[in-house]
Amino acid sequence: MTRENVLENLKELVGTVFDENEIICAFEDFKEEGETKVIVKDSENSGYDKIAYINSINSTQFLFLTNVEDEEEIIDDVWIA
Repeated sequence: MTRENVLENLKELVGTVFDENEIICAFEDFKEEGETKVIVKDSENSGYDKIAYINSINSTQFLFLTNVEDEEEIIDDVWIA
């Protein structure tokens, strides 16, 4: 599993409700620096709303834009930082 594969999986979620469990599942067996634990959280920076990454020092960061529709957060876009 490569980071490009993870991005492809995450791109399939565009247009759906942001679901942390679905995001984690999209990482499948992706590892970085031997780690597999996926962190999903709100962004602390401007330019994107959510972030997901493997809990390692040099991990790939997957950034999400979302919008709220009918009180649900919908994924608009996802990319690699």
